[in-house]
Amino acid sequence: MPIRSNTWNRILSFRRAPTTIRALVRREFGLRVRTMKYYEEALTHSSMLDGDSTGLKSNERLEFLGDTALDLIVASYLFQDFPNEQEGGLTQRKSKIVNRKTLNLVGEKMDLALHIRAKMRRKDIHSTVVGNALEALIGAIYLDHGFHKTDLAVMRMLRRHGADHKVHETVDFKSKLHHWAQRKHKTLDFEVVREYHEKGATRYDVHVHISGELMGSGKGSSKKSAEQRAARMAWRVVFQSNQSSNADSEIPDENSKVDPSDTSPK
Repeated sequence: MPIRSNTWNRILSFRRAPTTIRALVRREFGLRVRTMKYYEEALTHSSMLDGDSTGLKSNERLEFLGDTALDLIVASYLFQDFPNEQEGGLTQRKSKIVNRKTLNLVGEKMDLALHIRAKMRRKDIHSTVVGNALEALIGAIYLDHGFHKTDLAVMRMLRRHGADHKVHETVDFKSKLHHWAQRKHKTLDFEVVREYHEKGATRYDVHVHISGELMGSGKGSSKKSAEQRAARMAWRVVFQSNQSSNADSEIPDENSKVDPSDTSPK
């Protein structure tokens, strides 16, 4: 009997999973493990302490440290990436990444459960346990490498799993622009005009053309975020140049969650 595709996906996923903590940290964070005891503690669930007389430590303290470090890393990223955003908007964006659901999902995607030590069957390890272990792992990296390297490593990990895109999930200007262009029988093209590194992170410059005419540009730490910013600029150019009631009806409501970041080239 032929093996179904979803079975193959599970098999391939298992084969790709790092077999050691060192391999996982290297793959996900781009760092080498220097002090293994931090990482072993980060992946030790409190259930392992039941009946233990060896002085084993659970990952709860490192979870606290990692949660605090993650909060500062994401806050710093947002502060730099959204220079015109006010405190309330920044807090809202941060909550899209620093929340239990996102951390659980990212931890599961990196196969972190395979490395958690717990007195329970592997299949019974709840997603919350995985998310907590991810925070503890960030705490371990902070102790092992300091804040600067942890900052770069965590952002690398978040981008690897697409979690950084969540801060841009406000008004989807790219989709709105596509729908408008289809109705108006116009062509819409997004072009990456520059890819470069800045402060250890990859950055993208994107232009958007409507029927061959440059209508907007945007910068971002991912192609998706740069495209959204370019689309936002093009949206405003198109509709601010047309003051008719038909155009006004397509402008997002002022109370909508509009990305207020600066889209002009820097």
